[in-house]
Amino acid sequence: MAQQANVTLNTIVYSPSGTTNGVSTWTNRSVGFGSGFTNLKEKFVTPTKGQVVRMEFDLDIPIVQTVDAECACAGELLRTSTAKLSVWVPTSSTAAERTDLYNRLKDLILSAPVSNGVQNLDPSWG
Repeated sequence: MAQQANVTLNTIVYSPSGTTNGVSTWTNRSVGFGSGFTNLKEKFVTPTKGQVVRMEFDLDIPIVQTVDAECACAGELLRTSTAKLSVWVPTSSTAAERTDLYNRLKDLILSAPVSNGVQNLDPSWG
């Protein structure tokens, strides 16, 4: 089991916040308002039945009002973007198969469908 260390996502540093009930959490508190803390969570479930390890990663990015304004007070939560990634890996898989899966996931995140969907709210069509 790897010990938690800082995780950097798009220059934002998430610091380890511990593990509770099998869920490890990293938090970025740089916004200064509790409502704006952004979390990365990892849930790792080893098989008790069957032969599949399940991993779930959740990233929540709250957007808060940074200064008092007519529409909202400083620290007020305006909206939250969320990403969830679930991965199931058979325990019988080889290191090469797991590396291939990792590389495909990495490339998926960098792909045009994901980029267009997330950045432009533009779905694929055919």
